[in-house]
Amino acid sequence: MRSATIFPPVLLILLIAFTVRLYLLIALPLYPDKGILPGYNDEPLHLHYVEHIASGGEWPTWIASPDSLNYLTDAYVHPPLYYSIGVPFFRLGEKINDGLGLYSVRLLSIILGLIAGLFIYRTTLLLFNDRYTAISALAIALLAPNAVFFTSIVTNDALLYCLSALTLHSLVICHRGGCNALRQVITGSFIAASIWSKMSGLTLLPLAWFAAAPSGAKEQRWRSKARVFIVAVMLIMPLVARNIINYGQPVPGQQKPLADQYWPEKAVGVAGGAVLHPVQAVKTCLRLAAVPLMDLWGSRLEKGTSAIWLAFWGIVLLTGLISILLKPPRDYLLPAALGCVILGFIWHNIHLYQVEFRLLMPAFPALAVISARGAGSLKLPIAIQIILLLMPTVLLTFFH
Repeated sequence: MRSATIFPPVLLILLIAFTVRLYLLIALPLYPDKGILPGYNDEPLHLHYVEHIASGGEWPTWIASPDSLNYLTDAYVHPPLYYSIGVPFFRLGEKINDGLGLYSVRLLSIILGLIAGLFIYRTTLLLFNDRYTAISALAIALLAPNAVFFTSIVTNDALLYCLSALTLHSLVICHRGGCNALRQVITGSFIAASIWSKMSGLTLLPLAWFAAAPSGAKEQRWRSKARVFIVAVMLIMPLVARNIINYGQPVPGQQKPLADQYWPEKAVGVAGGAVLHPVQAVKTCLRLAAVPLMDLWGSRLEKGTSAIWLAFWGIVLLTGLISILLKPPRDYLLPAALGCVILGFIWHNIHLYQVEFRLLMPAFPALAVISARGAGSLKLPIAIQIILLLMPTVLLTFFH
């Protein structure tokens, strides 16, 4: 009976999540075209990367070019995992009909987003053994604006989200005492795969510290942590070597002179990194958390919707953090998963001004679980959570 009463909300959330994404898959034009919604400016770059590999090209290398028409190669600086996985989807779409490759790769992103949500649901169950909180985490993971949008378009953020969710799930298993040799290899592999999808996955590497049960023998704990870390490092070394050979840097674009050549943020009229403009940067980042498309900004509806959504999300997130940090039994895995990514985000913005909320993608699984814990503490009905989570996406899609 218990399963019968719990399964329908899970199925309903999955159905809503898929329907919203399917609508965006069809309705979103490819930038710079505009329709009911504007296109996303980076999507053509990610699609071009997939097309390049699908046409028989090798993993590409980004090269600076004074030709503004060559901007489609700007995604080449990213690791190749998402784009390589997208190739069979693209080829299948193009085989069915010319131009369908875009939509079939978008479908890949949708699948990755749904997988992420299911693993976040399972992670929450493992941590709290409470189905209400797990359902809330599923809703947040699948219906929050950035999660919806960036798992509906062609972007490596979709794969990073999925792999971050798999990493957190595997770390929780380890942290609860299930970290045998196979699990250690799996956990390290998930961390490495996150980095192979996007370099910001490096912020997950320190979480190898949590790949052991706190109650285990000291020597055993150290061995488990070291194995996970070593597996991850070994698997990313070819990528690091490739970056050093091609760009002279292990993480492309974070150091001069490549940063000045690559990052378009240098040309938007903001002097210095985001840390020099903290108020503006935080304001922009939070607004992008509610409304990922800046082309939809400015109306009273957008401002009001953003304010309500941020108030809701801020309250449940803060309540969840307090519950986890101050109420026993304390566990620092989730706060660390959030904190490592935030520190990486700040480091990224010391010399650059790129404050898009989507750059916190490796922390999205932890954000969903922490927020769900807060929503559970506040006893917010699941239906109310779903309405509030979807409010920016639905209102601004149809009434902007």
